[in-house]
Amino acid sequence: MGTIALTALLALFGSACADSSPRATVAEPIADRATSSTPAPAGDDSPGTTVAEAPATETSAIETTATEPSDATPTAATAASTTAAVPVGGYVSAVEPVIVDDQRFDALQERVTTAVEAAGLPGASLLVIQHGEIVEQEVWGEYTLDTRVPIASGSKWLTAATIMTLVDDAVLSLDEPIATYVPQLADTRVGTITMRQLLSFTSGLIADERVPCVAAGSGTLRECAADILRNGVVHEPGAAFRYGSQHMHVAGAIAEIVTGQSFFDLFDQRIARPLGMDRTVFFQIADPTSQEVTHPMPAGGAASTLGDYARFLEMLVHDGVAPDGTRILSESAVTEMQTDQIAGVEYVFAAAYRVALKTPYGLGEWLDGVDADGHGVVVSSDGKFGFRPWIDHANDLFGVYLVDDRGTGFVEGDPDGGDPNRPFTSGLWIFEMSAVAVNS
Repeated sequence: MGTIALTALLALFGSACADSSPRATVAEPIADRATSSTPAPAGDDSPGTTVAEAPATETSAIETTATEPSDATPTAATAASTTAAVPVGGYVSAVEPVIVDDQRFDALQERVTTAVEAAGLPGASLLVIQHGEIVEQEVWGEYTLDTRVPIASGSKWLTAATIMTLVDDAVLSLDEPIATYVPQLADTRVGTITMRQLLSFTSGLIADERVPCVAAGSGTLRECAADILRNGVVHEPGAAFRYGSQHMHVAGAIAEIVTGQSFFDLFDQRIARPLGMDRTVFFQIADPTSQEVTHPMPAGGAASTLGDYARFLEMLVHDGVAPDGTRILSESAVTEMQTDQIAGVEYVFAAAYRVALKTPYGLGEWLDGVDADGHGVVVSSDGKFGFRPWIDHANDLFGVYLVDDRGTGFVEGDPDGGDPNRPFTSGLWIFEMSAVAVNS
């Protein structure tokens, strides 16, 4: 790419958010964002539901009655009634702020709490919904149902869904070269990259650790994307799978260019608000307390809560439809996201156990189990700090495991490694033990 083209590219990418509306701090719910400045990106300890024991149940049925708000911890017996009329085309959400202590999960609880305590972490929490009902929702240690943590690569699932809403709207195409949207990339190798390759991490772009603006959060999202593209490719686009942030940095920047909106607003308006994810937000990389979010990390820079992320999974389980009947994603988009996109490519980089297993990848999500056609049976998007959301189609369940472990314990999904001799605070065993529990 010549100097003139590079200058033009930087000018185009660097124009991000110049006239954007006020951005928000990660510390406050979306409704309070425009004026909030209270920091708490790493683990929100704001008042919420406290730990309480609910009667153990041998089934997944939840008896609910309408009650007046009280200071007591909600349980399955005191939650608001879920017998409200189902909206046309919608459904009654199973996500409720109630404690459900199912004895079948006691072995999993023991493993989690033992590891968390040994690692010196403040707590953890787990939510499992099967057949449209909560079968397990508990918080341990200092955690509440409102605890918010940085979800790291759990952000990738959210970003892929945001991009796919633009594909559904025909604003973007999965298979058009990105030079279609950024003409300055015409006649360059990076210009041939497609959105499908960006979302499946097969774009061939240089590793994110070699581009300082990614980790530092310097400049804007578009400016950093320009830096990434300036470094070119290290693999032919479509030839190799390299797990990393660089791909989604570029995808998010292109989404900004074609819509004229910031990535922050795209996620907020297309995913978060319609699903009532009031406590989920992408924050500024360089300063998570900043109200100006001009440079988020689409692949790893969000924070969320147990219930918020469960609302996102519930939408996917219902083929892209929100509880009120609003279609967030087309059914075909959900299917595409959960279909193996990397079959036959070179497996270059990911967490050690992913490389060993050669885990298939879809669009923004891992396919921990696939059928003969490459469609995900168990799909997930775990983060390096231990956050693990998943959908298990075989057992008709989905779940969210919340923990924030930044190196005091061992997280199996940390692509940077870690010490496996430390307390094992998060791993595939979360999925596996949950499946065992519901089948016991």
